[in-house]
Amino acid sequence: MCGIEDSVPDNYYCAVRKDLIDLVPPGFKSVLEIGCGDGNNADYLREKGAIYIAGIELSSKHGKAAKNKMDDVFIGSVEGELPGWLLNTKFDLLICGDVIEHLNNPWKTLIALRNLMSPSGYLLASIPNVRHYSVIKDLVFKGKFHYVSSGLLDRTHLRFFTKSEIVELFENSGYRTVSWSHSEMPKRDSLISRMSFGLLDGFLVYQYYVLAQKRQSR
Repeated sequence: MCGIEDSVPDNYYCAVRKDLIDLVPPGFKSVLEIGCGDGNNADYLREKGAIYIAGIELSSKHGKAAKNKMDDVFIGSVEGELPGWLLNTKFDLLICGDVIEHLNNPWKTLIALRNLMSPSGYLLASIPNVRHYSVIKDLVFKGKFHYVSSGLLDRTHLRFFTKSEIVELFENSGYRTVSWSHSEMPKRDSLISRMSFGLLDGFLVYQYYVLAQKRQSR
């Protein structure tokens, strides 16, 4: 997770994202996780067949922890100057779990990440949905857009996206979307989604999951 280390709860860096990784077709061998936190996805990635796992982590504390679990870790910003070993490697899978919203220029970064992908590689991302009803409710009825330590209005978020903005982000950065998914809804929201035939999903989805590949030039 790329964020400001002293302004987020420590468990921010510890999640194992099976919900994301399970969306990727089998066969990937090399993985780069941007915002790898403590490196806790490494074991599950190896279970799925990964042989080489590298990470990028902004937090020095958590990046050092990740070095005990991953093959290579660069401690620094994905938006900064990357080391040669990283630039010279092609990855079958790039993971951006809750990262893109923390970037100063996600468009430029996604374009740069294309150069790190193998020809048939995937980029997997999870991105919060600012159109979620909890944000709209407070904004419209209470006049509040209140930042918190984690969640949709995490105070370290620099960019905010709805589904249409995510589509535009990936299209303008040279990707084609392979599949869409989203975080699991609470039972009440899932019922509303079914009753509305998905028409209200834009207000019910908390976080979108995107699996994409490089768009090939014609």
